[in-house]
Amino acid sequence: MSRANNTIGRAIVFITLGLIFGGILGESLGWLFGHIGTLMNAGGEDNVVRNFFLRAWELKMGYLDDDSPLLIDLYMLKFNLGFTLRLNIVSIIGVVVALYMMKWSGSR
Repeated sequence: MSRANNTIGRAIVFITLGLIFGGILGESLGWLFGHIGTLMNAGGEDNVVRNFFLRAWELKMGYLDDDSPLLIDLYMLKFNLGFTLRLNIVSIIGVVVALYMMKWSGSR
């Protein structure tokens, strides 16, 4: 049972790291291609290649219709509940690479 818990924990860590590093790399590539598009006069800051890397899919949980998080007001204590998962192409590639690395980094 301990081995299964260890594998699940490692998978969560690797998936999280893949999402973080992939998101950072995607944002960096989007900035770079936006800057290159401005320098080369190829569509300016908002060009097709930049938009490909920065286009994100969002999953929002705990949000109301007006994009504000759910507020629970208990007079002396207020809670804002909301969660957003934002994925882009490079973050998905980062998860795949991280899972591949996890496959080969385990103890044998």
